[in-house]
Amino acid sequence: MHSIKLTARAGFGKDFQMKHFIRIPLALSLLVLSACSNSLSMRSTDGETWSGEYRFARENTGLIRVRTKDGEMLLGKFITVGRASFIESYREIFGSGTIVAEGPDASGYGNPFAGTHGGYVALNDFAYAESSDNASGRPGTVIKGPLFYWTASLQGDRGTTMACCFVGSSHTGHGFGRCKGHTGTEYTVQF
Repeated sequence: MHSIKLTARAGFGKDFQMKHFIRIPLALSLLVLSACSNSLSMRSTDGETWSGEYRFARENTGLIRVRTKDGEMLLGKFITVGRASFIESYREIFGSGTIVAEGPDASGYGNPFAGTHGGYVALNDFAYAESSDNASGRPGTVIKGPLFYWTASLQGDRGTTMACCFVGSSHTGHGFGRCKGHTGTEYTVQF
């Protein structure tokens, strides 16, 4: 007697399923990684503009990539710092009369006004930057807090280096900053 073996196959076979098992997560992870970068723009005091992007990494750090007009790629890492460290770095890079800090830094201590009667926010952080192009008549930029502070060093593939300080709003994720190149050229940054 001859026996006939009948096999019912669902799907397209093991090879097809394994290839899709690898391709789908890979495609999704690339999509997520590309969606995690945020844009930033830089403008020099003489009007030259550069564009770039940043993304968050781990442990309060992130990566920045900026392309100059002549094609040089500047790469760097930013780190989250406290307000006092930020002000110290800012004054070191741009000079002692370039930043004004008023009021206490209460961000590291939580809300001292919270109690049994509910929370009360008496202090609201904010930062203001004057327009880098005073001739345009554009107003300055204001961001409201709680604020975060970053410092960064950028290095180009052709030897350009920059020191940067950024401040942003934890509510919106947007902010501004300044960078100073090794030649002394300064840039304002919007992100």
